[in-house]
Amino acid sequence: MSRARHALTAAVAALPFLVVILLLSSGRGVVETGLAAALWLLTVVGVESALWLRFGRQLGAASELLAASPQDVPRGLRELVERAETYRKESQRLAGRLEDLSSSLGNGLLVVTSDLRVRLINKPALDFCGVEAANQGSHLLEILRDPVVIDVIESAARGGRPDAEVVENRNGLWEIRAYPVREGGAVVLFSEVSLVRRSAEFRRRFVQDLSHELRSPLAVLRTTVEALEDDVDPRLAGVLVRQVERLDRLTRELYDLATIESGQLELELEDVRLRSLVRDVLGDLAPEAHAAGVDFRQEVPDDVTAWCDRRGLSRVLSNLVDNAVKYNRRGGWGEIWAQRDEDTVTVRVSDSGEGIPPSELRAVLQRFYRVDQARTPGRGGLGLGLAIVKHMVQYMGGKLDLRSREGVGTTVTITLPARSPQTLDQPPDGSGTS
Repeated sequence: MSRARHALTAAVAALPFLVVILLLSSGRGVVETGLAAALWLLTVVGVESALWLRFGRQLGAASELLAASPQDVPRGLRELVERAETYRKESQRLAGRLEDLSSSLGNGLLVVTSDLRVRLINKPALDFCGVEAANQGSHLLEILRDPVVIDVIESAARGGRPDAEVVENRNGLWEIRAYPVREGGAVVLFSEVSLVRRSAEFRRRFVQDLSHELRSPLAVLRTTVEALEDDVDPRLAGVLVRQVERLDRLTRELYDLATIESGQLELELEDVRLRSLVRDVLGDLAPEAHAAGVDFRQEVPDDVTAWCDRRGLSRVLSNLVDNAVKYNRRGGWGEIWAQRDEDTVTVRVSDSGEGIPPSELRAVLQRFYRVDQARTPGRGGLGLGLAIVKHMVQYMGGKLDLRSREGVGTTVTITLPARSPQTLDQPPDGSGTS
């Protein structure tokens, strides 16, 4: 034990003896006095330990300095000053590195404490706030006035996980994301998204306009090819027809996806009887399934209905069945299964096909993504089918789940509302209580 701690212990332990003397002099009994002294000793142990943990290092350094000889005092002071200077420089160096890192992100970065005091803010974040500088420790309200952004940051600083917000101010269009910090406070990212949004809008309009303009010449081309079927070799006519149909399908997929993403798709939601719809879809794709040697079956009860857009769900199932046939093996199988629960309808499309690699399961739902073409030679497409399925299902208020195993097959599960949201609070048979 150091001399400093000895001194602290002695100073605190001397107090019980004073208490004993005072109690005896006041006429207290020996037993009562002994109990009081014992209780005081237990208290002393706790107090001494707490004081040492809180101030021990400072007391130790001070006692060593005081115990030193007069000749050693200047040297000790110099060491303390040098140590403090080293800590200061290291702190500045780390702060500089953090500033360089935060500035190189390209996004605004703001770190606040639980009471919304600024701990770090970089240049893009200052640009969003519309100020040139902010002192460390200043309150958030001193540099930011937007109530929406303040609410997002406050929610994260309290430990919540608020959704991202898009805010427009004089400095552009910004996406705000705030994340809670375990020790308290929040980290906030500011992303300027004006250019990204404009680029996405330009791409969507271009795709939509292009696909729309291609429809008329494709219709003329298809009519011409059909008119020439009797005058050319049947095999050549068949190739021409298939290629025109392929172009027409790709054009429709581009147009449909652009329309869905723009929010311009008009749905006619109604109670749709699934068995008849599934029968129509399988009937339309029966020639392809037969040519590929794939046996497709259905297990859909006749009384199952879903609240959806009939054409939209037909498009979804057509894309899924087409994939199940296209990426299956000869002699394989496919199945559409449906079941209704109290408020939802589950539709499952399964196949015995090649499956999807685990690393690509999430990516295949993105537009223009295709699994490695070396694994699927001769199967054209733009990689839009599953993207359309995902967006269409979400547009109709449903959910989609994709499961697949290489060499085993793929299962796509769709969950849709069983009935109109206005009737969800009513019993399925329409009866109610008065």
